[in-house]
Amino acid sequence: MTGKLSDWLVNFKRLDTLDLGHNSLNGLIPASIGKLSALKYLMLTANGFNGTLPESIGQLSGLILLDLSFNSLNGVVSDVHFANLSKLEQLSLASTSLAVRMSSSWTPPFQLTIISLRLCRLGPEFPSWLRTQKDYTVMDLSSSEIEDVAPNWIWNLSEKILLLDLSHNLISGNLPATLEFASVSILDLSNNKFEGPLPTFSSSMEYLDLSNNMLTGSILPFFRFPLPILSHLFLSNNLLSGTIPSSICQDDELYVIDLSNNQLSGELPTCWANLQILTALTLANNNFSGEIPSSIGSLKALGTLHLGGNHFKGELPTALQNCTTLVTLDLGGNEISGSIPAWLGELLPLLRILRLRSNFFNGNIPSQLSRLGSLQILDLADNNLSGTIPPSFGNITAMAQTHKPNERMLDDMQGNVRSSLYNYGPSGYTESLLVVMKGKERQYSQNLQYVASIDLSDNQLTGHFPQELGDLVGLQNLNLSSNHLTGKIPDEIGKLKLLESLDLSMNGFSGSIPTAMSVLTLLSYLNLSYNNFSGRIPSGYQLQTLDYTSYLGNPGLCGAPLNSCRNNETIFIIIPACADGDDECESVKLGLYLGIAIGFVTGFWAIWGVLLLTDTLSEAYFEFIDKLIDKFHCARKMRRYDEKDDEEETY
Repeated sequence: MTGKLSDWLVNFKRLDTLDLGHNSLNGLIPASIGKLSALKYLMLTANGFNGTLPESIGQLSGLILLDLSFNSLNGVVSDVHFANLSKLEQLSLASTSLAVRMSSSWTPPFQLTIISLRLCRLGPEFPSWLRTQKDYTVMDLSSSEIEDVAPNWIWNLSEKILLLDLSHNLISGNLPATLEFASVSILDLSNNKFEGPLPTFSSSMEYLDLSNNMLTGSILPFFRFPLPILSHLFLSNNLLSGTIPSSICQDDELYVIDLSNNQLSGELPTCWANLQILTALTLANNNFSGEIPSSIGSLKALGTLHLGGNHFKGELPTALQNCTTLVTLDLGGNEISGSIPAWLGELLPLLRILRLRSNFFNGNIPSQLSRLGSLQILDLADNNLSGTIPPSFGNITAMAQTHKPNERMLDDMQGNVRSSLYNYGPSGYTESLLVVMKGKERQYSQNLQYVASIDLSDNQLTGHFPQELGDLVGLQNLNLSSNHLTGKIPDEIGKLKLLESLDLSMNGFSGSIPTAMSVLTLLSYLNLSYNNFSGRIPSGYQLQTLDYTSYLGNPGLCGAPLNSCRNNETIFIIIPACADGDDECESVKLGLYLGIAIGFVTGFWAIWGVLLLTDTLSEAYFEFIDKLIDKFHCARKMRRYDEKDDEEETY
């Protein structure tokens, strides 16, 4: 429904329930709504209401539920709005821009069971009126601009509480030593400034997110007592230390484990086979050592495995070929050796992200990786790989598509694996990855599913640039730098219309820069330095707008933005290289040819047509030419006489 709420609502004197949620209503909430004296349930969620909340809401003394969430409301909400709402039990103002400003001495007349104030403006101080609420089962104060020390009373959690979310604020202080007395099932304190050791929790804990804080101490006490229904554990980006005990495997309902970006060390336990429903294991950027346990290969439901940024050694365990539901495999930044196994491309059909950079892998790149039709990110940089780039890489289906995958496409491609990886609990599990693009390391999370990248830099690769890579029309990043590649860059590179970053530096490429590169209009980072390129840099579009350092170390190269080509001032007309079936490019070429032809004909007849058809002008023109020739001959004779006089004078 569309439109605005009007005063006709006041005619419903006995109305006790008004639910207009999830429509397209807009405008102000009328003050006359306060005249609906019998109203108990008011739900206007997910519309386009704007403006302030009328104070007349406070006249609805029988109101039990008030849900105005997901609107564009703004302004201040004070205790006046709630003065007479003694029966109010459920309050949701979430995802609005309302500033909730209650006086410090105000005592609410109600006891709420649900408090949902996410994205409201509550801070900077912790709202003191919440201290009076003893019966709530849900309290969500996330992203509410609180910058305060957590008061002690906030931890006096009742046995009724199911969810407490204080995430994405700047709340500081120590967590209590134990929360075993509380029956909380979902606790999200992430993205704050909490300090101190991990507390112990009750057996009712199901979802726990303490990530992005400053928690310290050993992780061992946390796993001392079993948490039988714990399914989601997020402790990343803290200062936690110690080893992972084998007792972690007694919590066999674990669905997600994220302990990344801490100071954990030691070898991993070998009991992973007990966690048969584990879908995501993220242990990246710690100090783990030893070999990757083969028992991880027993995790048949595993979709995400992040072990990068540690000190794992040995070869890639063959048991991982049993993890046929893997979507992300990140082992970068370790000390893993041996060859890259062919079974990665043969037995892991759902793989979208393969990151093996900064290890000790050697040997050839297996051509079987091209069978990974869903592969969007291939990062094998900084290893000791040799041989040639497999031409079959041009067959990787996901990189050969120019459209962005939508939700339905991903669900069809990966089934339940995708939904389990991207829809975890209230705060959700979001896949995240570091990708080297445009010369810098960039963290991708929400937009990761749209990134298409190949990075084979810093290896010992030889041979040519495969022209088949031109078929990867969805590619955004291509880095082949610091290898031993030679030959010319094929014209097919002009088909990579979505390319934003291209690095071919520090190789042995030669010849001219293909004019086809001038049509790569999205290219914002280019590095062709320290090769053997020669000739003029093609003009047009992007290539002159880039920094001159993109072309350094190529002595035979000239043209803007380098020095001008003084020895060869030939003016080149760039004819774009078109892919087969590229109608837009062919029309550009046709227009260019027609323009040249029309210009020549017009210029020719503009002069000669006038001379041939007009006698007066024709006679004047030829008379002018005759006089010009006479002057030329006279000047030559005079110069000869002057030279002869000079010779006689010298003699």
